[in-house]
Amino acid sequence: MTTLYIIRHGQSEANAAGILQGSLIDTPLSKKGQLQAKKVRDAFEKEMLHFDLVFASPLLRAAQTAAIISPQTTTVFDDRLKEFDYGDWDGQKVADIHRLFAEFFDEKKNLLPDSEKISHGDDFASVTTKLNVFLNELAVRYPTQDILIASHGFTIKLLLNAVLGINNLSALNEPDNAGLTKIELTTSTQTLVYFNRDLTN
Repeated sequence: MTTLYIIRHGQSEANAAGILQGSLIDTPLSKKGQLQAKKVRDAFEKEMLHFDLVFASPLLRAAQTAAIISPQTTTVFDDRLKEFDYGDWDGQKVADIHRLFAEFFDEKKNLLPDSEKISHGDDFASVTTKLNVFLNELAVRYPTQDILIASHGFTIKLLLNAVLGINNLSALNEPDNAGLTKIELTTSTQTLVYFNRDLTN
């Protein structure tokens, strides 16, 4: 069985400033984000959990998170783990996007389908398909390994869409900064064990 420990990066400078940060915006971890990643590392060490391999988004905030949590482990950077591309919305204030394009968000501020027609960014289906291929590759290539994955909020949400077939993504919020999700894989099954666990307190 392949066991995935999927961590959303710690708070980034853009997160702290309320800026929408997709795959086109690349800011480092804030001091708070660095501390969050260190607390996750400490929690893993306390549980004596060690990883055979790390996969990470090449974006700085995720790469830094991976390096803090498991600095001695071989890290593979995979573009499929980059954050969802918000297109023209990337780099703008989140509050402004919610106000100007309110029809693309629900009451919980979850992004709704078809925003790419306005933002010119990614669409849910194509990203979910890429992530499903990624999961299948891991199950085949690493059938007994414990793997850390450092990625991003909306990408992790779509990864869970690949596992659970949620389709109605308003039913699931993005994980918090440094929130941990665990998934177990075989070549015929994909199972969510837990979602968005907080190891920072």
